[in-house]
Amino acid sequence: MTLIVASVHGKPPKTVTGADMIEIRADDVKLDEINNVVPSLLEATTLPTIFTIRSVQEGGNFSGDDAHWLAILHAALTSSKPPMYVDIEYELFAKQPWLIDELPLGECGVILSWHDTLSRPSDLFQKAALMQDIPGISIVKMAWRARSLRDNLDAFELLQGRQQPMIVLCMGPYGLMSRILAPKFGGFATFATIDGHEATADGQPTINELRSKYNFNSINAESKVYGVIGDNVELSASPQFHNAAFAAAGTNAVYVPLPIPNGWEHLKATALCLTHDERLDFAGASITIPHKENMLKLVQEDQGIIEQESKMIGAVNTISSSTKLIAINTDATAIATLLQSPKRILVLGGGGVARAAITAAISLRAEVVIVTRRSDQAMKLAKEFKCQHGIDACVNIDTVINCTPVGMATGEDASGDPLTTLVPTMRLLPEMTIFDTVYMPEETPLLKRAIEHGCNVITGSEMFRKQAATQQQFWATESAS
Repeated sequence: MTLIVASVHGKPPKTVTGADMIEIRADDVKLDEINNVVPSLLEATTLPTIFTIRSVQEGGNFSGDDAHWLAILHAALTSSKPPMYVDIEYELFAKQPWLIDELPLGECGVILSWHDTLSRPSDLFQKAALMQDIPGISIVKMAWRARSLRDNLDAFELLQGRQQPMIVLCMGPYGLMSRILAPKFGGFATFATIDGHEATADGQPTINELRSKYNFNSINAESKVYGVIGDNVELSASPQFHNAAFAAAGTNAVYVPLPIPNGWEHLKATALCLTHDERLDFAGASITIPHKENMLKLVQEDQGIIEQESKMIGAVNTISSSTKLIAINTDATAIATLLQSPKRILVLGGGGVARAAITAAISLRAEVVIVTRRSDQAMKLAKEFKCQHGIDACVNIDTVINCTPVGMATGEDASGDPLTTLVPTMRLLPEMTIFDTVYMPEETPLLKRAIEHGCNVITGSEMFRKQAATQQQFWATESAS
C-alpha cells in the first residue's frame, strides 16, 4: 500500500483527514529556538511523522551549517515523541557520511533523499543505484523537475526496478502523473498538500484530490491508465467525471491530466511514448485543445484505425490504445443532440471543435457560416465543408456556436466575448440559440450576455457530459473486445 504523506511547513494541524503520515518541514527553525520549537512540532500531530530539514540547494529554506542541522535533528530524535523517519539529503551524506553516526536514531528510520528542482539529471539511474547500495537506509527518495510527461516513465522504471522501498516523484506541472500513479508501481509513498496550506513542492496535489478525484486508494498494479491530453488541462473537469464513472462501473482504471505543449513534435514524441509503454497500461485518452487535428494525423501515422465521421471532421477527441490506436470524435454527436432544429448556424472558430460543430450542423441540414480570427482559415474550411464564411454572410442567423477558447476561465482571454470580437455588428435576439462549448465557467461572458437578451442558451457543461458519457461507452466496448 502506498502511503499518502501530508507535507507541511512548521507545525501541522492536529487532525489531518485522509493522510497516513505527516512530513514536518523544519527548514525555518532558528538555532536559538530549537529546544522549544522542535518538540512542539512533533507533539502537534497524532500521525506518524517524517522529520525533514530541506536545504536551499534542494528546494527548501534551510541555509544553516552542519552544527545547526545536527542540533535540530538531535532535538527531534531525543524528544518525547520522536519521528518515525528522518530525511537526510544524499548530497550531504556523500560529503560527510559520518554525520549519520552522530545521530541518536534508535528505532527511527532514515530516508535518504535527493532532489533536483531544475531538471532531470543525465546520471539519474546511476545515482539511483548508488543510493540503494548504501547500508542502513530505510527508504530511498528521488525527486526531480519533469521536463515533459516522458520523465514520469523514468520514475516508473526506477520504482519497478527498486531493490528496497523507494519514493520516486516528479515535480512541476508535468510530474502530477508520477504522484497519482505511485501505487501502480509500488512507490512507498506520495506527498500531498493539506487543503488550505502552502505546498512544500511544486506540483503537489491536495489530499482531497488524491482520494476524491483520483480514487488513489483503489489504484493498483493492474489499473489501466487513461487521461486528458491537451495544452492546459490542470483544471479540466474530465478527471472528476471519468474517475467517478470508472468507480461506479467497477472498472479498475484511473484517469489523469496529461499536459502536452502545443505543436506536432511535442504531441508525437510524448503520445507515442505513452501508448507504446507496456508498463503503463495506457488504455485511452480524451483529446482537447490544441491537439485534436494533430492526433488524427498521429493515429494515421501509427497505422491506427479512425472512424469515418472523424475523417470527415478532420479531428478526433478520443483514442483507445490496446493492440493499436483507435480514434473517434464524440463532439459532433453531442453537439447535434443538443441543437433544436437550427436553420442557419454561425460557427465561431476553426479548430477541432469547430470542425465537429460544422459536421453536426450539416448532419442536421442546417446552413453554416464560419467566422475565425484568420480569414484564410475560414475560407479554407468553407471550401472544404461547402458552406459560407465571413462577417458579410452573418444574416438570418438563428444559432451561434462558440468553438474558440475565448471566455475560458483558464485561458488567455477569460473575460472575453468571442461574438463581440469576431462579429461585433451582430445583435442578439430572443429567438436565437447561443451555444458555448467552453464549460469553465458554466456561464461564460457570451452566455451571460445571451441570457440578458432572452436567448436560449446551451452550456459547454451540457456538451461535456454528453461527449464524455460516449467516451466511457467507447472505452468500455474496446476494453471488452
